[in-house]
Amino acid sequence: MRRIGRRDIVAAILIALLAGAVFTSPPLQMLQGLSLDILTALRGKIIGDRRDPATSPVVIVAIDGETYDTPPFKGSPTQTWTREIGRVLGNITEGGAKVIGFDVIFPSSIEQSEIPFGDASFGSRVRGFDRDYLIALRQLSDGGKLVLGEILSNDHPDRPYRAQQLAVKNNVRALNVHTDPDDVIRRMPLSFSIDGKPVPAMAVELAARALGSKPEIAPSGTTELSGYAIPSAVPNTLTLNFRGLAATSRPILSPICTPASRKATAISSAAPSRARSCCSAPSSISRIAS
Repeated sequence: MRRIGRRDIVAAILIALLAGAVFTSPPLQMLQGLSLDILTALRGKIIGDRRDPATSPVVIVAIDGETYDTPPFKGSPTQTWTREIGRVLGNITEGGAKVIGFDVIFPSSIEQSEIPFGDASFGSRVRGFDRDYLIALRQLSDGGKLVLGEILSNDHPDRPYRAQQLAVKNNVRALNVHTDPDDVIRRMPLSFSIDGKPVPAMAVELAARALGSKPEIAPSGTTELSGYAIPSAVPNTLTLNFRGLAATSRPILSPICTPASRKATAISSAAPSRARSCCSAPSSISRIAS
C-alpha cells in the first residue's frame, strides 16, 4: 500500500479549497435558488393550492397603491397617517386579532417638522398630533398584542420614531430577511443574536404570541415552538412556502402558523414604488443602549 506523501496532502487541500469555492460561487447559489423555484412551481402545477385562503392563520392589512390614491391619504405625507392607523388598530383588535405586527416602519413624526410656519415651526404647531396613535400603541403593547418592526444594521438601522419605541417598550422585532444573489427572498431568519442573546424574528414572535408560548432553541440548534421543531435546511432559517406560481405570490409561513394562531395580523406595505427595501440579515448585532 502506497504511503501518503506530502504531494498527496497538498493535492487534497487544493481539491477541498476548489470544491469549497465552487459550492459557494454565485452561479451555483443561483442554481440552488432555482431548484427551490422549480419545486415550488411543480407543487403548484401538480397539487395546486390545497388551503382555502379564508382559513389562513394570518391576515395581511396591506398599504397598497390604492391606499395612497384614496382620501384622506391621497396627497398626505405618511407622517400624517398615524391617527387613521390608530383607528385601524382599534378595528383590528375589535375583530378578534390575537396579535398585530408592523411590517412597515414610521421612523419620524410630523411633530418633528422644523419647517417654518408663522413665528414657529410646523412641528410645534401640531404638537400632540400623534397622541391618540401612541396611546393605541401603548394599550395594545401592554396587552401583549402588538409588535413593531425594525431593520437591524450596523451601518443604517431603521427603527420606529423614538416616541413609538417608548410606547411599546421592548416590543420591537427585526424584519430583516435573507436575499439570494439573484435578489429573490427565499428564506428568512428565525432569530438574531443581539448583545449575545437570541431574539426571535418578527414572524416567529407573532406566531409565538398567537400560540401563547415562547420559542425555544434546542441543544441541536433547532427552534421549537409549542413543541414543534421548525424545519431548517439552513441553520436558523425558514424556507418561505410560496403559494401559487405568479411572480407576485406572497409567502405563507405555514411551518410555524398552526390553526391555533388563526388571528395573527400583519400590517404591511404592498406598494412596490413606496415600500421599504429589504435588507440582508446580519448574523449578530450589538445594540447601543440609549
